[in-house]
Amino acid sequence: MKNFTPLFSLLSLLLLGGCTPRVEVVYDPYAEVDWSTTLQLRSALHVHTANSTIEHGPEEGTTVTPAEQIDRYEELGYDVVALTDHDYVSYPWDDYGRGSSRLVAIEANELSKNDNLCSYFCDWLDLPGTGPATTVGFEESIRQVGEDGGIIYLAHPMRSGDICRAEFSAEVFRNYENVYGMEVLNVGQFKRNNSIKLWDELLTMLMPERRVWGTSSDDAHSTSMAGKGWTTMVTTERTPEAVRRCMTEGAMLFSTPLLVEGAEGEVPAVRAISHDPKAATITIDAAHADRVEWISCGRVVATGESINYAECEGVAKYLRAVLYGPGGATFTQPYAIR
Repeated sequence: MKNFTPLFSLLSLLLLGGCTPRVEVVYDPYAEVDWSTTLQLRSALHVHTANSTIEHGPEEGTTVTPAEQIDRYEELGYDVVALTDHDYVSYPWDDYGRGSSRLVAIEANELSKNDNLCSYFCDWLDLPGTGPATTVGFEESIRQVGEDGGIIYLAHPMRSGDICRAEFSAEVFRNYENVYGMEVLNVGQFKRNNSIKLWDELLTMLMPERRVWGTSSDDAHSTSMAGKGWTTMVTTERTPEAVRRCMTEGAMLFSTPLLVEGAEGEVPAVRAISHDPKAATITIDAAHADRVEWISCGRVVATGESINYAECEGVAKYLRAVLYGPGGATFTQPYAIR
């Protein structure tokens, strides 16, 4: 007769709680970052000019020229700008006399005939010259951008349309691998476009299998709107290719002063993030921050610059941090947890 004692003992341990499941990070968006040598490129990923009126008419209310908008972001010390005009690709910048700008120029537009999508790194347009009411459709637009080699982020998803619903947007992320993230903070109309709750809902539904990266943008329709929200690319190169890697792999941070009432001074910055998988700890070295919150499944599960995610109650699916200080707030991307 066979001896089943070892198997029986193992099953008993599992059933009685004698074997604790391991909690681990299965994707670290900053795993390849050397914080001692990396660049942090301040980026404007949603910017408009007068070209937004070409397909959509004067109701856009935008008169600033591409050259004026580019110059404004250069004055503010940005490193990367994507002109995302409504259904119009304002690229290359040579067409506007700014081909020699020190800014990294990203080819982009905002597909606006359905629920709005920011399309990057391609020049595909939704039936240009036919007006705002004629479209190939929302999902076909996503597919066409993917075929053209582009990537997509959902634009101000809490403003209107089906993408306000987590169930709908979750299906978009499940069905289209070229949709990489969403504007969590669109500060052009901050009270309407704050999408933190929706982001946490999507992360809870989709992680750890499907990652959803977040950004912060001005959605600037004038030069006065510039500089209120930005995404920071953590990379070693000042090139469009490096920006694309950050946007697809998650090596980004994003910030705004508008989350802190009466903000004054510097917005919190990340000097370094260290992850020790053996100790199950993540530690943030921060500047200009007086509080760090760790969020999982939409709840604050810990505070402080360091967290032990294996011992922290409530950690599941993902873990992200927010740094708060007198000057505003800065968000990390989510770590995938299993």
